[in-house]
Amino acid sequence: MRMVPVAVLGVAVLTACGASSGAAGDRACTMIGAMPGISLDVAPRVGQAIAAAAVTVCRDAACRTGETPLFPATTAGPQTCTGTGPEDSCSVQLHETGGWHGFVPVDDLREGPYDVTVVLTDAGSREVGRTTQNTAARLVFPNGPECGGGVPQVQLQI
Repeated sequence: MRMVPVAVLGVAVLTACGASSGAAGDRACTMIGAMPGISLDVAPRVGQAIAAAAVTVCRDAACRTGETPLFPATTAGPQTCTGTGPEDSCSVQLHETGGWHGFVPVDDLREGPYDVTVVLTDAGSREVGRTTQNTAARLVFPNGPECGGGVPQVQLQI
């Protein structure tokens, strides 16, 4: 086995991270990607602490089930800056919305219609909500459609 000095490896990784995979007009296309799957946005529920979701995705009688922990949803507050010069900095604080979000990867998800059932559970694994929605997986493009790399995702608001 050949050993590569850590410094050389670090430079190679940093160079790869800054590389672009093409250009779209005047904007460079980055190497950022997306995963196929189901994105969940769960609205706040008074008196309920939701911990996880089990998601069943069905199309043409073929179903897949996956699970995800749910995390507190946040929104950005107002931006504050120390000045307007290049040496100045800006910051934004995140605030919890009271809702939750999660993502379930579905490797074989394709564009088109699906029936999606979501079962929400609390920290004790007790069911606290259930919904079934007919929806469609649509291509998402992390860099915009002009850069390619679209993958199918479903965005569910519950």
